[in-house]
Amino acid sequence: MRRFDVESTYDTTVDSLWDLLQDASLLTKLTKFPKVRLVGDGASVEGNEVKLFVGVGPVELPWNSAITVVGNQAFCDQGKRLPFPFKRFTHVHRVESRDGKAVMIDEVTFDSYVPNILVEYFVLRPMFQERTRAFQKTLNS
Repeated sequence: MRRFDVESTYDTTVDSLWDLLQDASLLTKLTKFPKVRLVGDGASVEGNEVKLFVGVGPVELPWNSAITVVGNQAFCDQGKRLPFPFKRFTHVHRVESRDGKAVMIDEVTFDSYVPNILVEYFVLRPMFQERTRAFQKTLNS
């Protein structure tokens, strides 16, 4: 298993940033890599199963996650049906205030069929960088 954290700071309120995280349908609008399509309800509420298709080009693979824990401006999604190369995937999303700004903290734990370091640096980190840019653009519009 491999774990890494990503922190992104935004010049907004915690409540505004938290509101953006409450619905996975935003991923379909903001994420360019990989392309994401939501099927059904994307609410980040405990017990909900979020069903996505992720893909590059014409290939789409299912990614189903269960929202397992919801707390004070935090929730966890746990992969149930994952695309290759993932064996396991857990993602804790948190938002907190620091120095008058909102900070999004992503705690990612995963295991894959290929070396985890490759997945982290060539798939996941670029995906989080893209998401950070998209959130900045959304918050500034």
